[in-house]
Amino acid sequence: MLVGRDAEFATLRVAVVGAMNGRGCAVRVEGEPGIGKTALVDAVVEDVRLERPAMKVIRAVGVESELSLAHAGLLDLLAPILDRLDALPAGQRLALERAFGRSESSAGADRFLVATATLALLSLHADEQPLVLLIDDSQWIDPETTAALQFSARRLGRDRVAMLLTHRTPPGADQEPPAGFRRISLAGLPPQDAGLLLRGTIAEPLVQPLVARTGGNPLALLELTRTLSPGQRRGSVPLPAALPVGARLSEAFAQSIAELSPAARRMVTLAAASLDAEAGPVMQALDDEGVDRVAAGAEAESSRVLTIESDTVRFRHPLLRNAVWLAATAVERRSAHMSLAIASAQRPGRQLRHLAEASTGPDDALAAALLTLAEAERTRSGFAAASVIAERASALLTHPGPSLDALAGAVEDAALSGDVDRVRTLVDRIDVEPIEVSPQAHARALLCAGTLEGNSGSVPRAAELLTMAAGLGTGVVRVRSLVELLHAHYRLGQVAGMVEAAAAIEVSADSGDPEQAMLVAYSAASASAFAGNWDAAAELATRAVELLDRTPDLRDDPRYLMIAGLASSWAGTLQLAYGQAPRRLEEARSQGAIGVLPTVLTLLAGGATLFGRHQDAFAYAGEAVELGAELGFVVDVSTAQEILAWELAGRGCPEQAAEAIRQARLLQDRAGVSAAAVHVELVEAFCALCAGDLQQVVDILEHRIAVDGGRQPRGDYPLSVAPDLVEAYIGLQRQGDARDIAERHAELHRDSPDPHIRGEVLRLAGMTTQNLPDALSHFEAAHAAHATGFDTFSAARTRLAHGQRLRRAGERRAAREQLRAAADSFRLMGLTLWVRRAETELTATGSTARRGPQRDAALTSQETRVALFAAKGLTNREIAAALFLSPRTVEHHVTSVLRKRGLNSRVELAAEFAS
Repeated sequence: MLVGRDAEFATLRVAVVGAMNGRGCAVRVEGEPGIGKTALVDAVVEDVRLERPAMKVIRAVGVESELSLAHAGLLDLLAPILDRLDALPAGQRLALERAFGRSESSAGADRFLVATATLALLSLHADEQPLVLLIDDSQWIDPETTAALQFSARRLGRDRVAMLLTHRTPPGADQEPPAGFRRISLAGLPPQDAGLLLRGTIAEPLVQPLVARTGGNPLALLELTRTLSPGQRRGSVPLPAALPVGARLSEAFAQSIAELSPAARRMVTLAAASLDAEAGPVMQALDDEGVDRVAAGAEAESSRVLTIESDTVRFRHPLLRNAVWLAATAVERRSAHMSLAIASAQRPGRQLRHLAEASTGPDDALAAALLTLAEAERTRSGFAAASVIAERASALLTHPGPSLDALAGAVEDAALSGDVDRVRTLVDRIDVEPIEVSPQAHARALLCAGTLEGNSGSVPRAAELLTMAAGLGTGVVRVRSLVELLHAHYRLGQVAGMVEAAAAIEVSADSGDPEQAMLVAYSAASASAFAGNWDAAAELATRAVELLDRTPDLRDDPRYLMIAGLASSWAGTLQLAYGQAPRRLEEARSQGAIGVLPTVLTLLAGGATLFGRHQDAFAYAGEAVELGAELGFVVDVSTAQEILAWELAGRGCPEQAAEAIRQARLLQDRAGVSAAAVHVELVEAFCALCAGDLQQVVDILEHRIAVDGGRQPRGDYPLSVAPDLVEAYIGLQRQGDARDIAERHAELHRDSPDPHIRGEVLRLAGMTTQNLPDALSHFEAAHAAHATGFDTFSAARTRLAHGQRLRRAGERRAAREQLRAAADSFRLMGLTLWVRRAETELTATGSTARRGPQRDAALTSQETRVALFAAKGLTNREIAAALFLSPRTVEHHVTSVLRKRGLNSRVELAAEFAS
């Protein structure tokens, strides 16, 4: 009977019923041990099942000893629906097969492919039958499973899936649930409800003091009544001075354990040492030791310690496992592990784990076997498990050098698993060891720490760590450290540091190794480009691109997607590189190389803006922000937030744009790169221009001119702020200031080889020249310049300005031609605010807009992504696999896009979003 949880019951029931109706939910029920988390979840599920008998319920339980078993919880959870595995895309299916050890392939099962496969499998089943997932003791679910569940929880959307977790929190703790999960926190029962729980077992006057001394913990209340004497329960004998509550609750369990016979106690100790709830190893160990398993099991069950079924042995409550393990001596624990190792002879991986726990001292042979096991875990992308195993192997190795090398491997695995805290802890352990024992191990650890710090922490600190790594490392470790150091200097805007790192790479690299030779050329090109030596940059970048293209291992390595794009741009082949980018991006997606995607997507978003492909830019930037948040990235996500802000402003979403700017600044502060963050101010000025706050535009851009001449960051375009500033001046009736800036800009760039810049020079002349024929001549010349370039936004902006000037001069027919062309161009870019501006001007000429404003509602970034994939002819399931969404969410987005754009079919959608 559930007592005293009416409000929590109602809240959870609404969520579950909503999920059964297609509004997927993820809820974490939290509280201290014994507070009634599982009882609440079970009661709600059973109540909903009365209305929805067809819904399927799957349960998994976290076990503390399984924390180092990669994907163990996921296998338990998905086992009942693995019959649908063949319906998944090949990459996702193979990822799960590898994760569960069902594939003979030695390739890794990328953790994000496993996560997307989990989402796809849940969604696939939910299409046929509503699904409820119950995960008890989620704090003990292995990290790989936890990551997959959290990933799925954030994307359930329209799926008929309810994910319900119970999570143990210490008394008084306030732990935020992961993103995507709602929280229900359980407190102790008040006296009235506690009285209902204990009715008929104790005298009513005892309820209040028991609640006061147990905090109303239901399990504590029930267990205590069993330990009290009949007189104490009646109230005729005083309660004991110390009740086993709170931290002493385990002691109450320990009492019943202490009363067990030696045989039953041995059974529960073996169960506590077991890696999972499988009965086989425990029973085999009992048989090997000559213990009567039937009698021992009957006693353990009658004492309410274990629950034994045909193939499982489980503790009645997690605290019982703790109590058993704490009650066992060190000798008894090692003996239990040894017996289970013998019983697991047919399962080498399990046996090795038990042998490692049974070991009492150095054992090089066992350590070597563990390192082999760690490598096997890596092939399944069980990096968290591999890290734990490698760390244990390190402790068993006799000599300090190999021990440190194994610990460095544990650091690398922890980094790949995304466990930043563990990386830092292990690096600290290596750091206290003498460097001369293994400098290369120190370098490997520092390289991992520095790379993580550069992505998700402080860039100045990353530079320090990478400098140390480069100083200690040799060979490819030193080269990779220096390349990452170069990237850190780039993020900090330190050109001199980039030049120094590039020179060190050239000296250190093995020119006979294609990878190192490519990195030499790329690094030198980077330094030259940001020092303004573009001719040298182009030559060096061309060599880097050639090495990438003719070396299959490098060309197909997703880690070098960013390098390929940057090197191509400096080689003068940016258009070609951008044209090839979607193919390379799809390859990275298919490999599950999520770790490179935020950086690459940010780079592609920036490239898309150069070509005026603002649908692509919006899609790429939004995805970079979302995936970057998954990985905890900072700097690259801040840049993506800037691009996202620009795109949102251009779509008439000022509040969202302002929030993206705010997030970009927060991330830049966190990364320690705010001093070099110029672009965010230029984006903020554009957002103000879109919002109509012209004085803010002037304030920001005049400040930039005073600071650095109004340059684009890390570029050779002085007074690049002129187009936005001129428009703001004109709007504020400051025509004289507008002409002055336009003339200064023209003096600098009148002969620019860049058609985009020449077009802007001529547009500004057309906007500020008082003589109408001369102004119109400037606009016509601007159109010709734009026609040879790629920036469609700048070209459309020129047509808008041209049309405005014609309308004000009374040339309505000519104005309509320019304004319609501008509106159509802005519409293709998805920039709905600028569409409205052009159509407002068009209406002022006496013409009627071609499409009503209701047909130009702004899409979200995710809707844009889905629309672009749908335009290529992909199915919902294929789009879901590519974008790490569920098919139902994709279906919802396609419907939304059709409605917002006034389209009737995917054929029309494909025509509207055709590349």
